[in-house]
Amino acid sequence: MKLSLAFLFISVFAFCFAAAQNPSPQEQQINNGPVAEYVSDSNCTIGWSTRVPGAMTLRYGTDPSNKMMQTKEAVESNDGRNHHVRIDGLTPNTRYYFRVLNASGEAVSGIGTFQTVAAGDAPVRSKAIIPQ
Repeated sequence: MKLSLAFLFISVFAFCFAAAQNPSPQEQQINNGPVAEYVSDSNCTIGWSTRVPGAMTLRYGTDPSNKMMQTKEAVESNDGRNHHVRIDGLTPNTRYYFRVLNASGEAVSGIGTFQTVAAGDAPVRSKAIIPQ
């Protein structure tokens, strides 16, 4: 009897531990952002936060319908809830579109947009425009 109870306890503990390691898509929703925090003529930093830690990816490109083919892994803060992506090698004075994906490749944000500044212009801090 004691062996059965010990096995049951260990099984339940292992299940709960595994569930905590893989947040559900609802738990991994963005609760702040994403915003284009810094935009220059050739790069942009986009940031957002989530309720629970987890790996995230940013997909981006110059056409929201079929050219958001480039991806970049987000860098997490120490607590894993704040995420940032720095995109380099962008074209000056060009509109880009982006979307945040969770580790399963599911979209967890709408399509955001930012525009790089003209070559030689000073960088700006701006917020992304995300349709609701």
